[in-house]
Amino acid sequence: MHNVMVFAPHADDAAAFCGGTLAKWSANGWNIILIRVTDDARDSVGLTMEETKRRNRAELEKSCSILGIKEIVDLDFPTDTLADIPLTKLRERFVYLIRKYKPYAIFSFDPYAHFEPNMDHIRVARAVEEALWVSCFDLHHPEHFKEGLEPFSVCERWYFARNLEKITYAEDITEFFPNRVQALSAHETMMRNILNQFRLQLKTWGYRVSVIEEAYSGDYSGLLEQVIYMQCSQIAEECGLPEGTLAEGFRVDRFGDMEAFFQQFAEPLKDVPQGPKRPFFDKYWPDE
Repeated sequence: MHNVMVFAPHADDAAAFCGGTLAKWSANGWNIILIRVTDDARDSVGLTMEETKRRNRAELEKSCSILGIKEIVDLDFPTDTLADIPLTKLRERFVYLIRKYKPYAIFSFDPYAHFEPNMDHIRVARAVEEALWVSCFDLHHPEHFKEGLEPFSVCERWYFARNLEKITYAEDITEFFPNRVQALSAHETMMRNILNQFRLQLKTWGYRVSVIEEAYSGDYSGLLEQVIYMQCSQIAEECGLPEGTLAEGFRVDRFGDMEAFFQQFAEPLKDVPQGPKRPFFDKYWPDE
């Protein structure tokens, strides 16, 4: 069984951006570890910070159970302040966790995505990218080795974003679409806060949207399902998948510009499980 790690700045990010894929991978036997970077203490409407933290943590546990995520690691950085935290501090924690869990693949916000408005997302993405680079260097954070850890390099990077510059792979999540909707709906405190943000912005504009008002004060799951369905349908259509397919889009990277070279000359190691076949990488295999 391979490990996969998800670096989520906030509790709802995994369900919101890659929930269907995570549910699918879990069903296929992957062991998923979620790294929640911030405490989400301010992500609510009309609650104290203590109550907000309690609710968001409980709702995260419910969401993870729907997606099949086995473990949650809370780093508890104050939410919406990661721009004030040294990037090297974030990076050290990520390097430590990569060395500890030895994931085959990671999921994270894309550090090169355009027009990302949330600085927590941006900082986590950049720290993850650097951590993936230095986690295999034995001169970076040698204090980790006193705990029995060792240099380690992740094989695959699955990047998501609000606006990916280029989707290199679309994961068919049609069967697991309900899991994504249910998992995101489980984040009631955060979803109502997002809806309230829209309400406030619309008010500044001088308008209201009845469906937003109704969702804010009542059942929002139908609205979430509609929005997510439109997003997943569009991704599937743009990537040429069969009609009726629902998909999540990623920028997937492994060996970068060395992919073709390694595909041609790689030999399987004895007693080491090989990774799964990937159509977007295996095209480089030489003809037999």
